[in-house]
Amino acid sequence: MKEDFLTISGYGLTAVVSTLGAELQSLRDSNGREYNWQGTPPYWEGRGPILFPATGAPWNETYTIDGTAFKMPKHGFVKDQIFSVKEHTESQLVLEYKPTEETLAFFPFQYVLQVRFRFEKQTLCVDFSVENTDTKELFFQIGGHPALAIPDFNKQRVVNGYVRLHTADTVTPIYIIRAREQGCIQPGRFPAPINDDGLIPICVDTFANEALIFEANQVCAIELLDANKQKVAMVESDAPCWLVWQMQDVSSPYVCFEPWYGLPDNEGESRELQKRPYVQQAKPGQTWHGGFTVKI
Repeated sequence: MKEDFLTISGYGLTAVVSTLGAELQSLRDSNGREYNWQGTPPYWEGRGPILFPATGAPWNETYTIDGTAFKMPKHGFVKDQIFSVKEHTESQLVLEYKPTEETLAFFPFQYVLQVRFRFEKQTLCVDFSVENTDTKELFFQIGGHPALAIPDFNKQRVVNGYVRLHTADTVTPIYIIRAREQGCIQPGRFPAPINDDGLIPICVDTFANEALIFEANQVCAIELLDANKQKVAMVESDAPCWLVWQMQDVSSPYVCFEPWYGLPDNEGESRELQKRPYVQQAKPGQTWHGGFTVKI
């Protein structure tokens, strides 16, 4: 199968999705304003991949099942796979992926992964479902990687926008963890770089240690504000972990708000699949549900 680009529209919004990786390519309003990052070089060339069955990196790209080692690339492999089209109407798209002989070598389970794109008012909903069609329990991680374009970006400007976190009332103070060697989690907790206005500036210093990683259901939604602190868009999810990410050491015209149902391994710890951080599971015949929304 070859890559195809499919369009849905509703409530004055239009989205374009690629069958390669079920990756969102575009999200525009009725005025033609583009909210999705367009993958423009020399910056990050992605646009919002789906991460499955790993979020982040296993240590040495290796995990084990009952003591047998398997290789797994960072963020899994479905981002590089062609999805089949199960449903495509004017306002809804359902893409589906089933394992192949090639991917079974990375991940020896039978399952059906579906990604549904639909609109609710001024919101794009991206729904994940993972059906376990195997005879054994299925363990996996999954995540979104939505990338928002920063409006009126100016590389000469120190701060091009702001991040506003929506957090659980019981979580204070907000902390982050960090990925370092091989993209795996280093020891320790660190203060979130929140300023006196309760915002995180989008600037080179904020991403000096690459992604800001929030775990333990600290965050339930994240807003992008422009340089004048006006709201641009908001991503919401029930995922237990979130990443705020931008390229390191360079001011960039996008920012990613990534809801993850899982985290990378700790540095130096290759793990059994079922012990990977925040791993999800489905018993034979069960279907797991998750996802995120982008509201503009």
